[in-house]
Amino acid sequence: MASSRRLRQDEASWGAEDGMSTTRRAALTGLGGCLALGACSGPGGARGGDVLAAGQPAALLIWAVARERLAGWPRRLGPEALAALAARAAELPELGALAGGARPADPEALAGLETRLVIDYGDTAPENRALAERFGGRLGLPWRLIDGSLANIPDAVREASALLGGGAGAAALAAMAAEVLGRWRGAPAGPSFYYARGADGLETAFRGALATEVLEGAGWTNVAVGSRDIGRVTREQAASWDPEVLVTLDRTFAEAAGASSSWRVRPGGGRRRILLLPEVPFGWIDRPPSLNRLMGCAWLADPGGSAAVLSELSLRLYGAGPPATATPRWLE
Repeated sequence: MASSRRLRQDEASWGAEDGMSTTRRAALTGLGGCLALGACSGPGGARGGDVLAAGQPAALLIWAVARERLAGWPRRLGPEALAALAARAAELPELGALAGGARPADPEALAGLETRLVIDYGDTAPENRALAERFGGRLGLPWRLIDGSLANIPDAVREASALLGGGAGAAALAAMAAEVLGRWRGAPAGPSFYYARGADGLETAFRGALATEVLEGAGWTNVAVGSRDIGRVTREQAASWDPEVLVTLDRTFAEAAGASSSWRVRPGGGRRRILLLPEVPFGWIDRPPSLNRLMGCAWLADPGGSAAVLSELSLRLYGAGPPATATPRWLE
């Protein structure tokens, strides 16, 4: 589906390349050839598990379903994120990404791992499945590509659980994901919004992009039109769209915009609100596009009464309850 086909492009802005672009194809071609010479055949890693994540969305899926099976992070997490996850997260090595990434996987690092499987999580178009089979063959490992669309999260958890032996915990997570998504689809319509990405707020996701699927699916109206997926805009363009709310995950932008009349004052003289959503350990609406998006869905379904659901969901996803600071903040 369209949103699934955009998964990798939105992941690119979080720190990895467009998963099915020419860049990714080239990265896979070179990496696959190197790994075929001997990766994944050495002694087992001291701390990691036996399943490689092709990218960060897949790593979070594996972590949520069977964290003991995750061999390492494609991209190592920062201190705040690690503090919000179960202790094992800090013990896992950074392995780099197989499906493109800010840092491609190092064959030497992978050579010492006794891995049995690669899991990719994202776009499942036929050409991408063909690539998965092709490069899984070069690795000498099964490569399973799981549909990463938001609506498919319950089935993705079940599929990963069948592969990894997730057991009762994974079954409970799949059931909870289905309940959360059901309530999210029935949420009352929300305000018009502009999604401000980055410290200057001038990168945004246009209407229909994966990065704003959590908000748009809950009945919020994305004012950014005229392009596709993610791109740069000017402050004047953002102001001309006249959103009721600025939505951001970036604390630096939220603080700066809160003190800026050009961001806060609407053309008719009203005051624009700012919604700062959590990004620890992962963003609530994207960054990366994985199971973390359920947190945003749960909150949007019931902003005033979702604390218990968010706490349980965080425990199931991350192995730890949400930090005290991980709650949405309205800047009036």
